[in-house]
Amino acid sequence: MSSLLTKPLLWYATKLDTHPIMTKSITSGLISAGGDLLCQRIHRRRRRAAREGYEPIAGGGKGGPGDDRDGRHPDGYDWTRTIRFGIIGSCLVAPTVNFWYGLLMSRIPGQTIGATATRLFLDQGCFAPVFTAVFISTLTVLEHVTSCLPRDGAGSGGGAVKVDLDDSSDDLAGRITTRLREDLPQAIAVGWGIWVPSIVVMFRYVPGKYQVLYSNVIAFAWNGYLSWRTHEAEQHGDDEDSGDGTSLLDLEGAGGASPRSVFNV
Repeated sequence: MSSLLTKPLLWYATKLDTHPIMTKSITSGLISAGGDLLCQRIHRRRRRAAREGYEPIAGGGKGGPGDDRDGRHPDGYDWTRTIRFGIIGSCLVAPTVNFWYGLLMSRIPGQTIGATATRLFLDQGCFAPVFTAVFISTLTVLEHVTSCLPRDGAGSGGGAVKVDLDDSSDDLAGRITTRLREDLPQAIAVGWGIWVPSIVVMFRYVPGKYQVLYSNVIAFAWNGYLSWRTHEAEQHGDDEDSGDGTSLLDLEGAGGASPRSVFNV
């Protein structure tokens, strides 16, 4: 039984030594995508619980009491959204965090309380707010790009919808500004609640080459929260369409799970 656990860890440790960036990027991409799937899964279960009786399903057919499909995503999952999170995890999160943690450990070495506190302050007080803003902005840009891609049945011959680039750029800038204004403060506050105790443990006890893996494991919950936070309005609209007028925030006051308890680690 122990070999089933040690062999994958030894294989991963070897890959960290031979291909560190690629290994961390693949791991981060999978975990980021998994966090989004966790968020979508929770949302699907809420939709399923909210449905009463048989209701028509957009796009044809009848849905049963447990049916949580919608017209846009007949299987219940938005796979394009999950891919976006995977891309961000692989191409943005892993390289940036790998460089940042390496810089912190090289400039402020040691496991003393003073060194740990200094790294924690720089990480959560300086790096985290900036990087969270970059994450949300990058996610919004990717959503904008994928929305301009060809879609089946769009336009004549199923081609891409023609987009005015000036209006599109203005719309993108406005959406980024709105998301940062509405989502960033709460995301930072929740992030501190998740990351501060986790980072203390990491800086004190986790070896350098495993720090990105450790942070990615914590990020499974964190990305689930970010996925919900950045798509809250869309999911709230889906709930209204299905007859459920509550959001995930509303459940906290109604005796349900709060975002912190759903994604707490």
